[in-house]
Amino acid sequence: MVDTLSQNEIDALLSALQPSEDAVAAAPEPAPAAASSVSTEPKIESAPIRSEGPKISSNFSSSSDDSSSSSSSSSKGKERKYDFKRQTKFSKEQLGTVQLIHESFARLIGTDISTRLRMGVTATILSVTQETFEEFIGSIFPPTFITIFRSDSLDGEAMLQMDLSIVFSILDRLLGGNGTPLSTLRQLTDVEKQIMQKIMIGIIDRLREAWINVIDLMPVIELVESNPQFAQIVPPNDVVVTIKIEISILDTTGNLKLCIPYNTVESITHKLNAASWFAAVRKESEASKTNVDILGKQVKAVVLPVVAELGRAVYPLEDIVNLQVGDYLLTNQLVKEDLNIRVGNQVKFHGRPGILGKKMAISITKVLEPPGQEEEE
Repeated sequence: MVDTLSQNEIDALLSALQPSEDAVAAAPEPAPAAASSVSTEPKIESAPIRSEGPKISSNFSSSSDDSSSSSSSSSKGKERKYDFKRQTKFSKEQLGTVQLIHESFARLIGTDISTRLRMGVTATILSVTQETFEEFIGSIFPPTFITIFRSDSLDGEAMLQMDLSIVFSILDRLLGGNGTPLSTLRQLTDVEKQIMQKIMIGIIDRLREAWINVIDLMPVIELVESNPQFAQIVPPNDVVVTIKIEISILDTTGNLKLCIPYNTVESITHKLNAASWFAAVRKESEASKTNVDILGKQVKAVVLPVVAELGRAVYPLEDIVNLQVGDYLLTNQLVKEDLNIRVGNQVKFHGRPGILGKKMAISITKVLEPPGQEEEE
């Protein structure tokens, strides 16, 4: 008689041969009663199959779990978020160089506005950030004072925005006041815009000085606007770098913001690194020293007349016409007093007349200080 496997044993054998974990988990365990009815020889054959089946399935399951966990961990290490709306165009080094440039710009405009207003003005750089143009415009509230300028050395336009508190403080000082801003801010009149445009010309000239080690901007004002919505120099999603400078005039504090689009300076971004900037500064200082030496040599070569005055006198024209050889002129100079020695039109020395060899000479007795210096001391 031929021994046959029960249905439960056949199902267990099939499930053991399948690599799927679900099939292994779904395979039922053989019932004890069915197993006892089977002869001893089939039991010996089927027992290893049942025991080996779970082992094969277990090994496969663990290896698949390990591979899936390793693949998931490796994929997590490679994942990186990228915001298409806030693209990063300027590197950290480039932003650092931009900050160095505009720290110099802040000092220059502080000195420039102080000179124009004849009062103390401080300008301090607060931040250098990159953002979208839409975000920059959204941070400005109308009315305001916006100046759009362009440069032939660059490909696009840039923008300067100044808070009205600072604008009206400057206008009040220039028109004879103490530099107190208006209590209620309003739009500028045409006359006020003309006055402020002259101030902005001076400010963008200082910007040119700050950038001269990188590029000669040669900026030109194109538009003056009070509503930021009408000052669209680039599309809203374009990346710009924003330089925020705080200006303080007496008790009035406001911000000056400079917006430079990436597309405008894209052609010179390779120059926006600290090494190039410091090399240009070093080269400029060496050139200035060379210029000082050249100017010093040229000044030393200038010829000036040196005259020793024996004295001064005032006579009628008739007496002067009748002067003859051997006549005497009485001057205001006493014999015991030192003579004035003039270099050009300035009295620079005092001296005593005498003879050196066979020539007349003047012995220097005193070197005079420049006019006004003695009073300051």
